[in-house]
Amino acid sequence: MSSAGATKRIALTGNKAAAQAIKMAKIQMLCFFPIGPSDEVGEEVARMIGRGELNAKLIELQNERSVMNAQLVGAQSGVRTSFATNSEGLLYAAQQLIFGSYARIPIVIVVAHRALEPPAVVRTDDQDTIMFRDIHWLHFHCENSQEVFDTVLQAYRVAEDPSVLLPVFVTYDGWEVSHNSYPVVLPSQEAVDRFLPPFQLPPEIDFIKNMDFSAYYGGPRMSGYGYVDVDREYMERRYQMDHALNHSAKEVIKKAHQEYQGLFGRGYGGLIETYNLEDAEVAVVAMGSLAATARFTVHQLREQGKKVGLVKVRAFRPFPSEDLAQALKHVKATVVLDRNTVAAVYHDLRSALFGQPQAPLVLGRIVGLGGRDVTSYNIMYLVEEAYRAVRQGRAEKPLAWHFDVIEDEAMLQQALAAS
Repeated sequence: MSSAGATKRIALTGNKAAAQAIKMAKIQMLCFFPIGPSDEVGEEVARMIGRGELNAKLIELQNERSVMNAQLVGAQSGVRTSFATNSEGLLYAAQQLIFGSYARIPIVIVVAHRALEPPAVVRTDDQDTIMFRDIHWLHFHCENSQEVFDTVLQAYRVAEDPSVLLPVFVTYDGWEVSHNSYPVVLPSQEAVDRFLPPFQLPPEIDFIKNMDFSAYYGGPRMSGYGYVDVDREYMERRYQMDHALNHSAKEVIKKAHQEYQGLFGRGYGGLIETYNLEDAEVAVVAMGSLAATARFTVHQLREQGKKVGLVKVRAFRPFPSEDLAQALKHVKATVVLDRNTVAAVYHDLRSALFGQPQAPLVLGRIVGLGGRDVTSYNIMYLVEEAYRAVRQGRAEKPLAWHFDVIEDEAMLQQALAAS
């Protein structure tokens, strides 16, 4: 028995951990259209509804666009909803994703990353949500099932906060996390209820009260977060949305995380999490399951006497610029691991460090696309690249693609000798 009430420890895949969190969040409507590797989330929640464990409406639809429309209308009607998808499923619902943030609708979508086609690849990288980085959704990246469970509950709390009112992606690597089992501690329902109260629909997004179809198609525009006079309010509404994401949400995320940690004893640092960074000369920056491999690598390198640390970016949007600049201010060099084709974290970090006194050298490395393995030896190799940049006073290749899979010490030494 803990301060949070009775708990139990079980093995869950990332998908089933998400489903458990969705159940304990007491959603009232599940919108479902299958696509792997996210489909197990909806399937598991559907089974819970069928067994009478969750009092919610299951709505099976023809495609992701229809699912998103149903979820948006459900939330605008005061119903807490859920949906899980990835890759082409997100592409198909792109217009609705934009509507969700621009209309300030607090929904949560669970995403088990999958590489985009062509060619057809069922394994993972995070391009499928990274490509939506500029539409004012919050993005959380999780490294294991426990963090998936905890983050889904926090995501509903943050999204529904009156100062935020924005949709959220809770993401994790497909197959590597979605279908691998990890130990997960589940709290009591009573403890979750104390952290996450029932969804209270803000009056300004109440679809039933505010929708006026005659105004929609012409005449005076409706109020609230709906249609307005472009000259008088459109730009102001976009500013409010941007402020909610890049200012209000940062504080709400930290506050919700702190409260969650106090109740349940588990924490992830809020926006970022650091490991062995206090005296580090070189820092690895990573998201998702890459952070788990990087943490293990940092531990190994510390045993070799090398001052290496880790920064895990937990919230990619809002991007934690201030937190990263503070965390890395004493580091000589950092190597950023990006599992996407646009080096999103690298470029955002470079911007965050611009103008900072004695900013570290920043190396960006695109790795692991399409599920290609990234081993601890790969990260050791990249750390050595960072040390070389420190010795030379500059990075020969600030941004590069890293293709090789280094499987053991012999391969590592061979790769270092050839570089």
